[in-house]
Amino acid sequence: MADRKPGLVSVEEGFMIPEVVAELSRIAGGVPSMKSGPIAGPFMDDLLDIGEGRVARMDADGVAVQILALAAPGVQKFDPDTALALSRLTNDRLAEGVAAHPARFGGLAAAPPQAAREGAKELDRAITTLGLNGLIVNSHTNDLYLDDPSFWPLLEAAEALDVPVYLHPREPAAGIEGGLMAMTGFTVGWAYAVETGTHLLRMIAAGVFDRFPRLRIVLGHLGEMIPFMLDRIDNRYPFEMGVTGAKPLARKPGDYFRDHVTVATSGMNFNAPMRAAIDALGADKVMFAADYPMERQDEEVAKFAALDLTTDERKRIGEDNARRIFGL
Repeated sequence: MADRKPGLVSVEEGFMIPEVVAELSRIAGGVPSMKSGPIAGPFMDDLLDIGEGRVARMDADGVAVQILALAAPGVQKFDPDTALALSRLTNDRLAEGVAAHPARFGGLAAAPPQAAREGAKELDRAITTLGLNGLIVNSHTNDLYLDDPSFWPLLEAAEALDVPVYLHPREPAAGIEGGLMAMTGFTVGWAYAVETGTHLLRMIAAGVFDRFPRLRIVLGHLGEMIPFMLDRIDNRYPFEMGVTGAKPLARKPGDYFRDHVTVATSGMNFNAPMRAAIDALGADKVMFAADYPMERQDEEVAKFAALDLTTDERKRIGEDNARRIFGL
């Protein structure tokens, strides 16, 4: 295990490799949109840099360590064979980048849910051979979520390897896309959070955490609004189960969330949502993230420094929790 540089750890920091960019561009027909992910934005040079340029930016901005993850939609828009091949290539490139700067980077493995059994093998290779620190899942795959049992071999592998699954947003699945994506200007700030928060609640409702009691999840953007709503969800859950006659879960939804989920700030370094997350979950369940390069890293570091936190909270959220969760 590498000795990472002490100081601020930022846990949701995107990167890309040219081959994934090329395949995303090909299936977009050369006309990128919000559904294409970051290839539609001005971030590409920064995404492709997991070397000296990124480290220099980290030095300038006061970030000691970044946890790198393949930016959405990752490999999840591809056919299974292409997704598996590009996952392997992505993980090899990521491991090379981490090895070149072992004190500064950690990494989350890519693995295709649409080829879950082979993806589980690739996750095992990425963790045990390449030394990566977890799994990135860019939300739905072919409009299906991780409550679908066909994806569970990947969750089983993550649990067995004792690594976290980072559940990251992308454009909403077909069933909820229309009403959310129709509001131009609200896609990233609202629709993505609704989509990913719904994804996690579907996992709770399907009994995923009863099936995999040691599975650990990380949600960005301070929990995709769920911490703010947890008491409401728990309050109305027994009523809804009674009205519908459905068999309730063994525990309250909020209990599953608090036991299995850690949240990252991911560009949500604001006092009100930060305090809501700490009050709902505890400071041990919150981590700093800049969401670079989609957000300006220097601005997110400055906003985090200005938050109304105790010295103990700032140390845990800015460094200690991430080192524990990702095994740094």
